[in-house]
Amino acid sequence: MNAIELLEEQHRESLAMLDTLGKSRPSATRQATLAKLHAALVAHMAIEEEIFYPALAQARGDGEAVAEGYEEHVIARVALRRCVDTVTEKDLFGVRVGVLKELIEHHVKEERTDLFPAAKTALGAERLVSLGAEMKARFDVAKKESPASALDRAEKRRAKAALSV
Repeated sequence: MNAIELLEEQHRESLAMLDTLGKSRPSATRQATLAKLHAALVAHMAIEEEIFYPALAQARGDGEAVAEGYEEHVIARVALRRCVDTVTEKDLFGVRVGVLKELIEHHVKEERTDLFPAAKTALGAERLVSLGAEMKARFDVAKKESPASALDRAEKRRAKAALSV
């Protein structure tokens, strides 16, 4: 599976979980689904920030194309944290999940229309396949990491990316 196919699969899975959460009531099932979504989104952002975005920026010789992705991840992390904070609440949780879903949908749309076509051109099919394998392996590890350590590393990645853009 190439990098873009992997990211698209993760997008579909995350949006499906957000749909489920948007219709949910406070319960253990809601908490389990949110925990699964949290792990998946944090891992997804990690592979984009650690592997996909840098590869695309290097291939294009331009970090501006991915800078918005980094910024959207910051906002998504805040929205995700706010969902975690209200998982047991009836109404506020639904509002916050709705906002997170809108953020993710916007991000996915931009990747589909801008970044992915640019990646196909700049990276080529062979490189996308090798990136896909690397990203899948990193994703599997990142899903098992604690959210706090993953967020620490994300903060360091953003700082490094800001300096190099």
